[in-house]
Amino acid sequence: MVVGAGHNGLVAAFYLARAGLRTVVVERRPIVGGACTTEEFAPGFKASPGAYVLSMLRGAVWRDLRLRERGLIVDEGGPSLNVYPDGSTFVLEAEPARALDAIRVRSAADARAFPAYEQKLERIAASLMPMFDVTAPNPERPRVRELPTAARLGYTALRSRRTLDEMAFLFATSASRYLDEHFEDEMVKSALGWESISNTLAGPSTAGTAYGLLHEAASGGSGSGVGWGFVRGGMGTVTSMMADAAREAGAEIRTEASVERIEVRGDRAVGVVLADGEEISARRTVSNADPKRTFLGLMDPSLLPARFSERLGAYRCEGASLKINLAVGELPRIPGVDDGSGVRSYHRGLMQVTKPLGELDRDQASARAGVPATDAHVELCIPSAHDRSLAPEGRHVVTLGVRSQPYRLHEGSWDEVRETIADGVIEQLGRVFPNLPGSILHREVLTPLDLERRLALTGGHHLHGDMSPDQLLFLRPVRGWADYRTPIRGLFLCGAGTHPGGGVTGANGRNCAREILREARRNRRRRR
Repeated sequence: MVVGAGHNGLVAAFYLARAGLRTVVVERRPIVGGACTTEEFAPGFKASPGAYVLSMLRGAVWRDLRLRERGLIVDEGGPSLNVYPDGSTFVLEAEPARALDAIRVRSAADARAFPAYEQKLERIAASLMPMFDVTAPNPERPRVRELPTAARLGYTALRSRRTLDEMAFLFATSASRYLDEHFEDEMVKSALGWESISNTLAGPSTAGTAYGLLHEAASGGSGSGVGWGFVRGGMGTVTSMMADAAREAGAEIRTEASVERIEVRGDRAVGVVLADGEEISARRTVSNADPKRTFLGLMDPSLLPARFSERLGAYRCEGASLKINLAVGELPRIPGVDDGSGVRSYHRGLMQVTKPLGELDRDQASARAGVPATDAHVELCIPSAHDRSLAPEGRHVVTLGVRSQPYRLHEGSWDEVRETIADGVIEQLGRVFPNLPGSILHREVLTPLDLERRLALTGGHHLHGDMSPDQLLFLRPVRGWADYRTPIRGLFLCGAGTHPGGGVTGANGRNCAREILREARRNRRRRR
């Protein structure tokens, strides 16, 4: 039994069914995909309410689910355009020579430092990526079965010993401090460091945020040969194909089947009860929901050990982003850069309306106080610049991710301020793209509260919890329980709240299925 047809739930279902276990997936929504869907938000306009680009999907998932053979196409993203409060722009290209030329305009010293900086992060990412595909060992309860994994990790550490000190520093320090060691120009540092505040209320000067700098370096390290990019047909194409693979392997997928509770008898999960009262028995129950929703919403929390409950209560799982999908009549244009003749290279990438890291710190502090930051960092992308099927002819979809927008407001409610906040975001973007406000035909505004309601994301957190060093590896979701098992026998977790965390990687679902199958084989041997 798998609760939730998000991408990790579908991946887990595929591997379990392929191994011969009778597998049923129940999904509360009428479609599969979780936070990885393609949905019509205005007549003829389609976008995802959650993830909007694909990166780090594991090579084994690509191969085993035969996603390439099924026709999954990922269009490589374009350059990263950064726009600053003074109106200046900075385009960071993927091609090294062009990236250096852009940096050199701002700082010759930074251009000299950039290649070594990138190589350092790439080496660290290459050392860490193999850990995505293994179960994190449990230092609290070491087991014989973990010896091969520990040996593998030890070998990885030995092979990467020249980067160990840098890796340790990266995990411990702040994005601001790490970038200060390498660069002098504030806008260069901002262009490289804004990622550190994604899906968190921490500011870039907060210890541990430097880990976020690895995202770009890791995005091409999936082993699939595919870096980050835009999925043809939208992100729902990925999960639709995963569902096809799971069904072909023998899994049953039921949509509009909302789970009311996970049924527990004694200390063991024995299945689920649906909202309509139907009971489905299962020897093993796998939850693709986030940890807090699983333990505090889908079952009686009093059944949990006290220490587990205490650690779960402290797990940080509040989102900090507002999502807006826009249906527009024309592409947004930057005066003096774009003559309006059609799709430009920057329309094919991620655009960042940003500011210096010190100002992002202040925005995040405002959000932690429950006050949505104004003129906050905004990420824009235009998936229809790659895929014309997502919008009517001559029109486009613009997706906005607005940072520093807290789940908990100091005053009022998101239902009261949603449109006012969105109006402010559009006004802000109008100063950069003057034609944008007048081109909007329809908009869909998704606050952190809306994301919680629609996608069942506790706190509206896209990643099922902050990805900070104290909530990663064997500490995710809580220390002592990073092997996808839970204090309730027969209940497993496979979502982004487990190792290796969020992102459309499929690693969580694959790793969880491997642990379940390992336990099933062990139980069969005992019965003989």
